Amino acid sequence: MMKKEKTKEKITGTPSALSSFHMEADRSVKGMTLFISGIIGISDFTDECIMLMSHGGRITVEGRSLQLCIYENNTASISGKVEDIRFTYGKNR
Repeated sequence: MMKKEKTKEKITGTPSALSSFHMEADRSVKGMTLFISGIIGISDFTDECIMLMSHGGRITVEGRSLQLCIYENNTASISGKVEDIRFTYGKNR
């Protein structure tokens, strides 16, 4: 009888479920500009709160004078005076 050898698999790179999310923040004349990729939808937006949906959960951006400047190719651009960014994990949140 032959013994089965256990091998440890080495994980390289980022899991595909997480690799599409990316966020950048740059200072701008209006306060801050956020570029967020990996977005699959927008659930709500006002000039004080923008809620984005991703495969892993929701991203909530709160502040003043917020504008959703661009939403195309799963990327959103938000500008304004950003005061809070919250991540809520899970699809039912």
